[in-house]
Amino acid sequence: MTDTPPPFRRHPLRRFLESLTGPWTWRNLFGWTALVVAVLFVKGCLIDQYTIPSGSMEPTLKGDPRFFMGDRVLVNKWKFGPRIPFTTRRLWKWGTPDRWDIVVFRSIDPESEHPILIKRVIGLPGEKVKIRDGRILINGKVAEPPEELRKVLHYVDKLSFTDAEKKRQLLKLAQANKALPILNPQHPPVIEMYAFMERVHPRVTEMDLDAVGDEEIESLCMGVGQRVIDLIDDIYDFVQPEMPYGIRDEEQYSVVPENHYLLLGDNSEQSLDGRMYGWVPHHHLYGQAFAVWWPWSHRQDFTGFSRKWWGKLLLYGIPTLIVASELVAALRRRRKKDTATAKE
Repeated sequence: MTDTPPPFRRHPLRRFLESLTGPWTWRNLFGWTALVVAVLFVKGCLIDQYTIPSGSMEPTLKGDPRFFMGDRVLVNKWKFGPRIPFTTRRLWKWGTPDRWDIVVFRSIDPESEHPILIKRVIGLPGEKVKIRDGRILINGKVAEPPEELRKVLHYVDKLSFTDAEKKRQLLKLAQANKALPILNPQHPPVIEMYAFMERVHPRVTEMDLDAVGDEEIESLCMGVGQRVIDLIDDIYDFVQPEMPYGIRDEEQYSVVPENHYLLLGDNSEQSLDGRMYGWVPHHHLYGQAFAVWWPWSHRQDFTGFSRKWWGKLLLYGIPTLIVASELVAALRRRRKKDTATAKE
């Protein structure tokens, strides 16, 4: 009598992975490789989407780091030339941004809280830029923004905070709950602030305060006196970053170098932007933001693409093809099932 070898059983982990990827065959490997390459090409060179992480572009773009809360923009990455994915190296350069365009780019500050940023193009290569009385002067002449932006854009040479943002900064100090060496510990508002910080510290230690809504910020700061809020203003006046670019008259701060741009946030009073970190090189630009696609109530078209045939095809044709292909696949599965039933 011949012993029958036991049936081969794959490792449970492999069975689980194959349930996701399909059988581990050379054909399947080539298929997945082609899919990954196609996705990287599309996201790296053609089109991608980004979430607005902060309020620096408000009211044009709503920033919120919480999942699906901040505006999500579509970015045309082909306009400035294809890049190698995950790098700032551009294979070819065949386009440049115009003034007032909104662009996504990699921060030139390696310690930036957000490595990928979105701002508006203000200064172009070779131009002399000056921020004065809320306006932008280019080579000594006022650069008027498009009509729809004139009530939105007002550029300043000093940061300031709303009361809600001051309270958010106060809670960030409470997270650390440490005395500040620049303050006089005997000053009554300082004593009051330290007492509040110690009291609220246990509640905010583990909080992501950037993701907390204004209503909860107000609730956490219930009872804080106005002189403590005013003290936050004094602290940030003392420690706010220098803003020389586009403000000081020296050439190194006023003339945009070749292949560089001055990029500013629409929310000028609360935006950390090119006024602090300077000129952004062309190869750091990822692409031009051309639409907000989510949330649905915030959707916008920045370039008029939705009125062109290719824009309508992108918006309506591709989703229609996807739905149609799913319907065809469902009908085929139904027919196969009916055929199998009939044979039985």
